[in-house]
Amino acid sequence: MASLLIHINFYIFLAVFIIALTRNRNFNTVLVGITYMAPLVPLGLSPETAERFLLVSFCNLIFGIIEVVVFVLTVKPGDTPFDKEHLKQLFGHTLPIVAALVGLSFMGRATAIPVSTLELTLIILLFTFGSVMRVVAIYQIGAVAFKFDIVFRQEQKLKTDQLHGLMRHPSYTAMMLVVVSYAVISHSLIWGAVGIVSAWAGFQYRIYHEETALAEQFGEEYQAFRSSTGMWFPRVNQRKK
Repeated sequence: MASLLIHINFYIFLAVFIIALTRNRNFNTVLVGITYMAPLVPLGLSPETAERFLLVSFCNLIFGIIEVVVFVLTVKPGDTPFDKEHLKQLFGHTLPIVAALVGLSFMGRATAIPVSTLELTLIILLFTFGSVMRVVAIYQIGAVAFKFDIVFRQEQKLKTDQLHGLMRHPSYTAMMLVVVSYAVISHSLIWGAVGIVSAWAGFQYRIYHEETALAEQFGEEYQAFRSSTGMWFPRVNQRKK
């Protein structure tokens, strides 16, 4: 049964990926699709690894579809210029996160240790909360503001309410929760920590450059927002704006 579901998940994602490429064939869609499809390939499956392999399969199918759809809907032709700034974001921000997701996925699907009730509970809670929060955060900020490269469109405004009123980067916090769920699936304290740190470093790199650009674009308005709002989580005594 596990083998059948793993094969079904792979072909579902492959179909979604192909449809996505016909709608918006851009670098981001290709990179995201490959990132989540590679661990879905049903090779190396054994009865001993089937349980965690299946968890990886479902997580990559669900979150992979979310990410592919997001980039198909939000990326515009001018958003990926492949200039110096784009390459800096690719190597400093994107690839460390890709390495974490792919590495933890393959570590998890190769692990033969049975999934405990505690692990399964943590995985479901972290993955579900992170996935839902990621979708809500991107929906709230909108296609105008969500993009791969740090560029500003003419109609873009500073987002300071809803989830962004609680923390400055809710979509990054959400994705880190998903990464932690992958680390739990891997059942490796060392490699789980390596994956989490790799993803965190990638996001911190992005946040540094993004906040520098936001401060230049929105000036005192952004400085006031940054001083009153937590980066990753709400502040305990966060001031109301």
